[in-house]
Amino acid sequence: MNYLKGAIDIHVHSSPSIFPRSVDDLELAELAQQAGMRAIVLKAHEESTVSRAKLVSKVVQGIEVYGSLVLNEYVGGLNPYAVDLAIQQGAKLIWMPTGSAKNHLDHYGGKSDYNEQKSSVRLLPQKGITILSEDGQLLPVVYDIIDLVKGSGAALATGHLSPRETRILVEAAIARGVEKVLVAHPDLKINKMDLALQCELANMGAYVEKSMLTLMPLWKSIEPDELVRGIRQIGVAKCILQTDFGQANHPVPTEGFNQFIQILLRHGMTEKEVEQMACVNPAELIGLPT
Repeated sequence: MNYLKGAIDIHVHSSPSIFPRSVDDLELAELAQQAGMRAIVLKAHEESTVSRAKLVSKVVQGIEVYGSLVLNEYVGGLNPYAVDLAIQQGAKLIWMPTGSAKNHLDHYGGKSDYNEQKSSVRLLPQKGITILSEDGQLLPVVYDIIDLVKGSGAALATGHLSPRETRILVEAAIARGVEKVLVAHPDLKINKMDLALQCELANMGAYVEKSMLTLMPLWKSIEPDELVRGIRQIGVAKCILQTDFGQANHPVPTEGFNQFIQILLRHGMTEKEVEQMACVNPAELIGLPT
C-alpha cells in the first residue's frame, strides 16, 4: 500500500554526490512524483543543491523539488556568503556542518565520511568545525548566519553538531527571531540526544526530525517502539518524518519512506498522526500552504 500521497521528504540524498547513491536527482524526483508525494528537499554534504533542484523542476512536473545548503568545509564552512546566496536562490534549509562538524569527526575517529558509508572520492583531512568559542559562547559568525536565515523563509537546521552545541544554537536562533528551526535526526548515533533535551527544544519551538535511517541495520540507533514513545512525548505537532535515504545499499528513498510509515503504523501510530508528521509539519517548515 502506498502511504506517500501528499508526503514531503525534507532530508533526502541523491547523486551527484561524494557518496554512492541509489538514485540521481532526476530519478528521485520521478519516483517521488509517481508515488504522489508533494515535495522533496535535496541534501548534499558537499554543495548547495539549489541549482540542481531548479533544473530538476524544469524536467519533472507534478512535484515540488527544493534545494538546501550544508555548511561543511566544501562550501567554506560557517560561510555567510554561501548562506546569503543560497537563500536568495531559494534554499529551504540551511544546515549546520555534518561531515565537517567536530562532533562528527570525533565520533568517527577523525574521519569526515562514515564507517557505514565510504566516500567515493578522496577527502582532505579536516580539523572539525565547532560553532562555539573556547569559553562556550556562539561564534560571531554563527550570529551572522542566524540573522541571514531570520525572515528569509528558510529554516535553520542543526546538522551533526553535539547535543550541547545544538541546544545553544536552537536557543539563540529562537531568541533572535528565527521563525523555523529544525533539530536534525537526534536519535542517530552520530549526534544522539536525550529525549528530555529533544522535548526541551520542541518546547522552545523547534521541529524535531524522526528518521528511517536510525532504524536501518548499519545505522541502528533506536528501536521502533522507543521511537514511537519519543514522538508521543515530544508531540506529533513538533515531529517531522524523513528518510535520510539515498545510500546505495538501501531501498530507494520512496520505498524507504513508505516502509517507515508502515513501521510507525504497526507500532501504534494512527494515519492521522502520520499525516501530520509526513505532510503538514514539513509543509509548514518549508513554507508550503497547509
